[in-house]
Amino acid sequence: MEAREDAIPIGGEAFLVIDSGLLVQAMSSRAQSFLGVTEELAVNRPVADLLVPADAETQGQAGFAAAIADAAVGYGDETTHKFVRPKNIFGVRMQARIATCGPPRAALVVLEDSGPRSLRAVKDR
Repeated sequence: MEAREDAIPIGGEAFLVIDSGLLVQAMSSRAQSFLGVTEELAVNRPVADLLVPADAETQGQAGFAAAIADAAVGYGDETTHKFVRPKNIFGVRMQARIATCGPPRAALVVLEDSGPRSLRAVKDR
């Protein structure tokens, strides 16, 4: 599978491959761990079952879905960025890098901020 150099996952970034019907066709082990689903259970499920826009008010459902659909059919040569979150999990927000990949032609969705997170207490000054 091939993709633009600026779209390729780096440093273990989680990624999914989505077809033009907006169905998951593959996902990295890091994406499986982050989203809490195995690739076997995710394949042929709508991407909206796993990821949704993080900024519903500013981009709407169509913005994320349209970016994936455009990449999956090969419209444009640009990499698109959208903010997303796992479905049914609030307070988590990451930027997704979306670009065309293939063959066969599909969309590569790289979750740029899918690393482990931790919180620490900070004293008031």
